[in-house]
Amino acid sequence: LKRMLSVRNVDASNCCIPPEHPLEAAHPPLPSTTRGEPCVLDGKCGRGNDDRPLILYSNHKLVIVRELDGVISSADRKVKALVYRGHTAKVTAAKFSPSGYYVASGDERGKLRVWSYDHDEHLCKLDVTIMTGPIRDISWNHDSKTICIVGERNDTSSPCAKVIQWDTAVTSGELAQHTRGRASTCDFKPSRPVRIVTGGMDDSRIYFNAGPPPFKRVVNRTPKEDVHRKGAVNCVRYSPDGNLIVSVGADKTVALYDGKTMGLIGKMDNVHKGNIYKCAWNMSSKYILTCSSDGTCKLISSKPLEVVHSWDVAEKLSGVQHDSTPIGAMLVGCSFVKDDIPVVVSINGEISLLPKPALLDSGIDNFCRLTGHVSPIVGMAMDHNRGIFFTADTDGVVCEYSTETLTPTKRFAPLDSDDLLHKMHGGATISCLTSIAGGGLLTAGWDDTIRKIDRNSVVLEETMSLEAQPNAIANGTHLTAVVTVKGVVLIKNTKVMSSLHEFDYVPSCVCVSSDDLKIFVGGEDCRIHVYKVIDSLHLEEIHIMENAHLKPIYALRISNSGNKLASADVRDICVWNIADNYEPIIGKSRWCFHTQRIRCLAWSPDDTILASGGEDDSIYLWSFAKKMTRIHYVHAHRGGVKGLEFLKDKDWRLVSVGADSCVNQWNVGKNLRAKKLAPGKW
Repeated sequence: LKRMLSVRNVDASNCCIPPEHPLEAAHPPLPSTTRGEPCVLDGKCGRGNDDRPLILYSNHKLVIVRELDGVISSADRKVKALVYRGHTAKVTAAKFSPSGYYVASGDERGKLRVWSYDHDEHLCKLDVTIMTGPIRDISWNHDSKTICIVGERNDTSSPCAKVIQWDTAVTSGELAQHTRGRASTCDFKPSRPVRIVTGGMDDSRIYFNAGPPPFKRVVNRTPKEDVHRKGAVNCVRYSPDGNLIVSVGADKTVALYDGKTMGLIGKMDNVHKGNIYKCAWNMSSKYILTCSSDGTCKLISSKPLEVVHSWDVAEKLSGVQHDSTPIGAMLVGCSFVKDDIPVVVSINGEISLLPKPALLDSGIDNFCRLTGHVSPIVGMAMDHNRGIFFTADTDGVVCEYSTETLTPTKRFAPLDSDDLLHKMHGGATISCLTSIAGGGLLTAGWDDTIRKIDRNSVVLEETMSLEAQPNAIANGTHLTAVVTVKGVVLIKNTKVMSSLHEFDYVPSCVCVSSDDLKIFVGGEDCRIHVYKVIDSLHLEEIHIMENAHLKPIYALRISNSGNKLASADVRDICVWNIADNYEPIIGKSRWCFHTQRIRCLAWSPDDTILASGGEDDSIYLWSFAKKMTRIHYVHAHRGGVKGLEFLKDKDWRLVSVGADSCVNQWNVGKNLRAKKLAPGKW
């Protein structure tokens, strides 16, 4: 198990994808960031994981353990991440134990969870509300038995710094408390005698606490508590050998202290041009890595205390020099991973692996950027001919993925934007997207516009305006239909061909026949309206498919042969014969096991299997050979499944995207063959 990240299970909170599910590959979300706050990032993943390059970070309510083998070496591991979903609030701190077998994570509601990383089921050892406000930092002692937690309080009496036993939460002493009950950072001395240092958010002070338990503040004149002049102390860290302490803060100062007494050894002012958010030691305890809002990382030697190397990450991310640092390139987190590889996180969530300087003996030779999504994904669009697919999220970010590796190859950005936030539609939520003939992409956003990305991955400046907010979009061959809250707009070859066709019902979903002659519109009136397209301009209603759905229809999908239409509401999935008489093949109350709104449908290339995904986090597989047989994958995506597609050139591979910002690939062939639903390759 120590070498496999694919072993997953659920505990009482359904925190992970069950291991019996055929998850073959997974791409996790990027770290979530907040401007002005350090980012959760840990590259020291314990003795039990020394043979693997892992990083630990958070994305909203998720904790992600991501493996970098496929990035820094030739190793090919299908599942490259563990996504832990045990928190019910935004995760604000997470740390591996020195043993590598447990992770402690805290959220903005003050809840601390200690859970097993090496156990098959990732069981929770401790679940306790430890603070009245957000937890800001966590540290383990050297034997993985004691945990220090700092954060903020929401009252006038609760502590903002605590030290507890890892499995019982019993207090192990009284730590010094910071002004206004706001502490930002802490760290344990990794060797005896045991010490704890904490940094404040408002008082600009660092407090020194001595152990062994019970811990208490050292108040003699040796500890230098007031080195930082103003602003928060963003990070304090002990060196791996325990001999030194480093602190960084909003005053752009880097200070070095003695590890046993916290006596000041030296300090450097104005190391960066902006706020210094994080620092990290390399394994030899000789060098310190810092990152700043000025978009640079610096490598600082401890003896003597001086800058020996600098990386301009902002220039690498943008490709050009800037007079002022773009917002998206501000750096809020840094760490060393296995073999002393520097890793940094920028405001836009992207992870950058920095090339090694001559001073370090190991590392990588070239700059590497890991991209993807931070916010919930709203949908996907497949381009089978080019072997790629596109995804979009609620922040207006659009990414392109490879179907071969399931990794994002690029993020798209408007030509008129240089902030590196990569937000389309002015940052408004993208409600839907579709690929078009010739290899392009159309996206529709809540700014009531449609934007196009051409085959060469260029975001065109020209936009198409809509008269109402879009809900759904679908493409035939050359004809595209966009459903808004008021009606349908027709687009042909990326040009708006018609004005808004208003209906006497509220449309909710749409699909277009491959010959561009028919449009099927599902509505909140629980019916499917069939329209004939006349000269790409006008619509003539020719049929209404009804008496099957009892709830509003939210998903439609035409089969690859063009003979069948699948429709779905909050519970039922129906299939219609659209080649002859529009009669139902599968009626209501047969395929009816979803418990919340069904958002997406996908046909297998041979049209024998229909996949459905809903806001109940579930994926179902339905067979026409055995209509009463189904395959159910629970907890596929936390927050709901937003997109499904079968890969046409692979044997029963299904790709899904969800509100947890994850992109998953499932090998469903084994389960289908076990129930005799699939004879082999299609």
